[in-house]
Amino acid sequence: MEMHVLNTLEWTIGHPTVDFFSQLIVAEEHDRVEVEHMAAYICEIALYHRDFVSSKPSVMARSSLALARAILGEPEVNDGEWDHVDNITLLTLSQHLHQPSVALSRKFSAPHFSGVAKKLASFMAHQANMARAQAQAGPPSPPSDHATKHADIYSTPQKGHGAVQGMADGYMTPPITPDGHAFVNAPKDTYPMPPRCPVTPTPQPQHSAYVSQHMMQQHYAAYMHHDTTGQMV
Repeated sequence: MEMHVLNTLEWTIGHPTVDFFSQLIVAEEHDRVEVEHMAAYICEIALYHRDFVSSKPSVMARSSLALARAILGEPEVNDGEWDHVDNITLLTLSQHLHQPSVALSRKFSAPHFSGVAKKLASFMAHQANMARAQAQAGPPSPPSDHATKHADIYSTPQKGHGAVQGMADGYMTPPITPDGHAFVNAPKDTYPMPPRCPVTPTPQPQHSAYVSQHMMQQHYAAYMHHDTTGQMV
């Protein structure tokens, strides 16, 4: 009934699809037919994965065309509309190209689709070979200094000449005398002074002898006075 009403009113209801946006971009950027076929192949591969269910048709069109240009070696197009969402979508698309459907691969291997399925398979095989070669080569390993450190592992740390001034090498093993040049530039007032105990005063020998002699003279004078007084009485 709804279709009858729409046909009577001659209304055509539709929605913009990925193919619609792809055709607009291809017409604006003057891309080759091979690029359009490769983008269509990539978009149909994306239909098998739920990661792209919420992706907008315009984003899918831009991302698939950019990825198709990279696969076919075409120059990049900078239209000023590329954003972070497009970049994430392109990276996600590139992660789902290694195992396309057999039916899709057979469909896009036909000449009227420019044989883009075979070109994509060749591109993926080339990328896998490059990754395998880099993994086998590996980064150069740094030289090991285990042999140089083995001889000094049990030695007592000494004062190094190339280390920080005033600091001992390795773990602190007492006693270690600090370097003299650590105190060269320090002011005199900042020298650490050892704790000092109170000193008990000691009488001088001359003073004690004088006191003893004086006391003896006093005792002798008193004795003579007492003796003289006794005789007079």
